[in-house]
Amino acid sequence: MIRTQSLITLALLTLAMLFTVSAFAKEPIADSRKPNIVVILADDLGIECLSSYGGQSHKTPNLDKLAAQGMRFTHCFSNPLCSPSRANLLSGRYPFKNGLKEVIFDTKKHANTYLHIDQPSFARQLKQAGYTTAIAGKWQLSFLHQRNTINDFGFDEYQCWQIFRDDNSKTRRFHTPHFNRNGEIIAGQITDRYGPDVNVEFLIDFIKTNAAKKQPFFAYYTCLLPHFPWVPTPDSEDQNDPVKKATDLGNPKFFPDMVKYLDKNVGRIMQTLDKLGIADDTVLVFLADNGTDRRIRNKWGEDKTIPGGKGTMTDRGTRVPLIVRWPKHIKEGATSDDLIDFSDLFPTLCALAGAPLPQEELHGHSFLPQLLGNPGNPREWIHVQDKGARHIRNKQYILNNKNQLRPVVEIWEDPATPNQHKYPEKEQAARRTLQAVFDNLGR
Repeated sequence: MIRTQSLITLALLTLAMLFTVSAFAKEPIADSRKPNIVVILADDLGIECLSSYGGQSHKTPNLDKLAAQGMRFTHCFSNPLCSPSRANLLSGRYPFKNGLKEVIFDTKKHANTYLHIDQPSFARQLKQAGYTTAIAGKWQLSFLHQRNTINDFGFDEYQCWQIFRDDNSKTRRFHTPHFNRNGEIIAGQITDRYGPDVNVEFLIDFIKTNAAKKQPFFAYYTCLLPHFPWVPTPDSEDQNDPVKKATDLGNPKFFPDMVKYLDKNVGRIMQTLDKLGIADDTVLVFLADNGTDRRIRNKWGEDKTIPGGKGTMTDRGTRVPLIVRWPKHIKEGATSDDLIDFSDLFPTLCALAGAPLPQEELHGHSFLPQLLGNPGNPREWIHVQDKGARHIRNKQYILNNKNQLRPVVEIWEDPATPNQHKYPEKEQAARRTLQAVFDNLGR
């Protein structure tokens, strides 16, 4: 009887989270001043790459400093590939609901695959709350030469890599970058520049302009780093570019340099906020769109090596860093092991900004209470999707949409074999609870 009641309670808690936004997301913060918000989204960076998470292969002093000054989440989950993660983040909805279920990279195959403008957007909601908005870096929610929707999603200004020219030939993002700035191709103006530097400078100018006006702003830095092609950064000792054509992958030996340069650019943004005297009034968020490329291996702890898991439905492909700093509001050096879903950023940003939520239903709910040191309403599960493959994960088990249940393993371990039933009674209870989530989420 007790076991039955426990299962009913778990099911009710699960159902209460479906297609809802926590009440916390509906309430602005007590401080009447609207904080500035900067979100930095790295490209292909699992938790094993950062020393603040236990990684040993790279020195990331600025991200270490960010973690020491804010809150580090240990269980934040993305989708395993770029476009679905970015769409999930922007819309607050899972891929099966927002329509972008796969990464788009082929102009013919994906000509009609994109995030539709009728989907919600956190940038639109922040604009309704009086924010000026900008994005710089990578879009990849549509092909800009075919369908430029950046303004439609609520960004006042943008500078993004345009992946293809009008003739469908692929362009570069790092050296001789091909960027679209507010509708104008600026490739000819930046031929000798390093792409990530150009994007950081664009956002720094945006931040300076709005800080001078005392205008609350939202700056979204969708980094190009450290995604392949792996090429030298301006700080690399070896400056020989291994890329001969835009489709080359480069040399993985440059991956550490690219992680280091990503950290450097995060530091440039942090220094800008300090120099302008607005660091205390700015929420700074750092996360990544999916795990590390599978051709890269990183050291973890004292004796473990972790291969990247990008593109796989594993923790190595979907467990990503999430660090949030807001001086005087978020306790320094705080850590949370609450489950965080990419859809949760949308309502959290709205809660921070006192912005209205959209009329459309969201899958996420705000984790602002946790940021402010309160228990909040932690998730019981998160959702991951790649094309038609989906799974629901809690802290102990993963159930996929093929009805396969497997226990969660450590990030350095290979995925467990499903349906082995080491603990039949416990596993059947988990299956019923997670299946209830699938049943209510729908398709």
